[in-house]
Amino acid sequence: MVTTKFPQQWKIDPYENSPPTTESDAVNEFNLNKLDYFDSMKGILLQNRKYISLLSEKKIRIDSIFVIDSISNNKHSFVYLKVFKTIEDLNYDFPATIKQIDVLVFDNSKFLRKLNIYTKKNYPFAVDLKLGYFNKDGNLFIKQFKMDEKSTIFTKEEQFNLSNAGEITRQSSAVIKLNKINITKQNTLKESNLVGSYRIYTSAISMCFQRAKNNYNTTITLLKLLLENFPINIQKILNI
Repeated sequence: MVTTKFPQQWKIDPYENSPPTTESDAVNEFNLNKLDYFDSMKGILLQNRKYISLLSEKKIRIDSIFVIDSISNNKHSFVYLKVFKTIEDLNYDFPATIKQIDVLVFDNSKFLRKLNIYTKKNYPFAVDLKLGYFNKDGNLFIKQFKMDEKSTIFTKEEQFNLSNAGEITRQSSAVIKLNKINITKQNTLKESNLVGSYRIYTSAISMCFQRAKNNYNTTITLLKLLLENFPINIQKILNI
């Protein structure tokens, strides 16, 4: 997603009596849809209310929670959740829905903070979308969009870092305006104050912790091999 470039705006469906969409419009929309990995991420349905209090928001109903992954790093643990929500607002003709992927950070089982890395808000005739991508170093790259029936607007770009200790650092933030870009930089966020909807790209969910997980899996594999071969080695030593 980092290398995928988007213009500030492109058409989805032309207005009546307006010029048709171009090949460039079609390519941009195709690229954006291709980056949406949410439906491909599988998880285990959470049957209890374990994380409800950490995810609750006013006037938003949590419909279901799926655990995608859970990774431990010394005393810190990171839980990836796929969440389906409904906005309870009678002003809408039909219920607006939210799809999210959040990372919950714990220190010795104590909740520290939440990092929202994917959200798609489906309103009647409009969608708010943020896409994020983790690289292997824990850097989260985010692109934010707004869509209606006629066009898609690229509105914001951000970069964060999630450290092995669970600290969240905003490294850069760029608000995309027509013919103008405002760029701001901020320091470490001790509390999670990420607002809005986020999105990710493909299998980036576990990317920033994959090396730690691979090391763990390698250790388990070696232990299994030792246990399986230990009796054989003993037999050889004893000439049995």
